[in-house]
Parts: sequence; structure tokens; C-alpha cells
Amino acid sequence: MKFKFSSEINIILSMFVLLTHDIYAHHGWSYYREEISITTKVTKLRLRNPHDQIMTMDDNNKVWNLLLAPPARNRRFGFDGSVIKIGDEIVILGQKHIDKNEIKIHCIYKNQELIYIYRYPNGMSSLDFMRLGGKC
Repeated sequence: MKFKFSSEINIILSMFVLLTHDIYAHHGWSYYREEISITTKVTKLRLRNPHDQIMTMDDNNKVWNLLLAPPARNRRFGFDGSVIKIGDEIVILGQKHIDKNEIKIHCIYKNQELIYIYRYPNGMSSLDFMRLGGKC
């Protein structure tokens, strides 16, 4: 016996696959555990959804993917492409992913000036929200 899918079932299955992919692709922060503070140099800016990202390289030529808050939230709190550029040396405070060279950023300093704080929609910093007790 052969079973034939109708076009409606194919559309529904396709939508299900796309929907579950988007849900799976979005991550929580539970895999970002080790607190880290390093000096790096900006090599690439990806200021777009779902999270702004900054690619950097440290003194040991290790490439880091820095994850920031979503773009709309960052712009609301004053962070955009005008405060950082490729080649800038930055000091970051964040939490490293357990398996990747990826860091959830809490704070970014450039020339000893605080230029970024990860903020939640209510304005609370990620350090306060996660009860880490630190200050940027």
C-alpha cells in the first residue's frame, strides 16, 4: 500500500519544520557559565537580529564570538555602530559558553570607558538580573 501526501499536508509539515527550527535555534543562557574578563580586538561587527554580535581576537589569536542583547534593545539603551568599530581594543566582562569560543557579554569597556551593558527590556543589567553581584 502506498501512502500519498496531499499538498496541504506537505505545507503543514514544512511549516512545522520551519517553526521548530526557529524555536530550537534560539538559545537560553544556561550554557554560559564561566565568568571571564579579557582584552580583545574587534575584527567584525554583526549588529543585527537576533542578537548583536562582535567578533574579536585576543592576544593569543583566539577568535571570540561576543553575544549582546537584541539590536532594538541595544539601540534603546544607546549602543550602536557609532560607539565601536573594527580595530578597537575592548575589555569585556561576560560568561563563556561551556563548549564554544562564545561569550555572553555583560559589559564592554573601550579606552577605560564603559560603552556597553547588557540590559533586559526593563533596563535591569544582566549582572543584576542573574544575581551575579558584580558591577560594570
